[in-house]
Amino acid sequence: MAKVKPMDVTLPIACGVDVHKRFIVAVVCDASDPLHPAYFKKRFSTFTNDLIRFDHWLLEHGCRHVCMESTGKYWIPVFNVLESDMEEVRIVNPKWVKAVRDEKDDDKDAMWIVNKYRHGETKKSFIPDWTIRKLRELTRLRIKYVQQCTQEKNRLINSLTCRNYKLDMVFSSVFSKSAQKIIDLLIGEDPYTKEDILCCVDSRCRASQEDILEACNGFEFDAVEKKIIAHTRQHLQFLEEQIRTLDEEIDMLAAQYKKEIDLLMSVPGIGRMSAIKIIAEIGNNMDPFYTADKLTRWAGLVPGRNESAGKKNSRHITKGGKYLKPVLVECAWAAIKAQNPYYRYKFNGIAGRQGKKRAIIAIARKILVSIWSMLKDGAEWHPKDMDDNGRPRELSLRKAKRNFKTVIRDLLDLGKTKEEIAIDLVTIINQS
Repeated sequence: MAKVKPMDVTLPIACGVDVHKRFIVAVVCDASDPLHPAYFKKRFSTFTNDLIRFDHWLLEHGCRHVCMESTGKYWIPVFNVLESDMEEVRIVNPKWVKAVRDEKDDDKDAMWIVNKYRHGETKKSFIPDWTIRKLRELTRLRIKYVQQCTQEKNRLINSLTCRNYKLDMVFSSVFSKSAQKIIDLLIGEDPYTKEDILCCVDSRCRASQEDILEACNGFEFDAVEKKIIAHTRQHLQFLEEQIRTLDEEIDMLAAQYKKEIDLLMSVPGIGRMSAIKIIAEIGNNMDPFYTADKLTRWAGLVPGRNESAGKKNSRHITKGGKYLKPVLVECAWAAIKAQNPYYRYKFNGIAGRQGKKRAIIAIARKILVSIWSMLKDGAEWHPKDMDDNGRPRELSLRKAKRNFKTVIRDLLDLGKTKEEIAIDLVTIINQS
């Protein structure tokens, strides 16, 4: 029978921390004597002064390696205090250090974490540097504001629809100047006529006057509905102003990453704000993601691994990349419509076999792989399989072969023999 190799101890002294909102439980393991490791347990509150005492307690025990779960936002205050003094503060996903059910408490959890950590059984979460973290907070706040804008716009459209006003059917947008002037008339206190409505419409509007008047033929708003619409519009204006302010702050913070942003903007489908969001999520240093596959798995753009007894179960993409994945998918949709046809040809080839949903995820993954290579090497976007016309080289070769076969068939139909065609081909090759 083969001997079972014991797990190697990678860290002689380490600390595991079970993080909660009000307190933390820390266990330091000193394995200077591998046969008789010593454990030291202590509980601290999450107030800053107590966390500083926790930092000093670790230094007294000669511990400079700490591991803790990424529990909500509660790990961040602990990380802020320990970051400067520790050699490594490892943040791990709770699923990698989950203890056995019905056999866990705070002390056991901390001890379980430190044992797995010092034996090298934890996977480190990606924590970028301070500037990237601040940029990430701003871009994520901007995403939330944009989502709130969409909610307010839908609320305004629903208010109009519930009173039988169909402005969204005759105008390209309910928030165009013409539609907003008409809404001002509808919720105003003064009476209005059909001529007043038509005076609000821009001369470039494509809808006929009859359709516009028909769309404005609804039930009168009561006082409560008018207040709801007024509050919705005010909130929408406030959010748009906040987004403009955020854009200025993001531009100021992202100025130091101008080189990386310009590189990403060379990829079809990626604009300036998308490039900033991508940098904010993955940083500008690709060393933590030592392969492109690791980055795409972290972003949740590859199928999960779910196999048991030789049977492959669900292979859906994972839930990672909550903020990065939507940006890449948005860029992928823009890339297949861009002037450069490279991703469009790729998309059409995959969509024909597996459908558009899987195809767009595949394009998003390809874009992320390109981004990894560009940030790693500092080179502009130019895939190895792209020819001079922006087409994938494989498709170009396939098309050339089809054209070649068509030419050969036409020559045979015209009476040329195979020997004559072969001689002509050799002559052309020698002359080229």
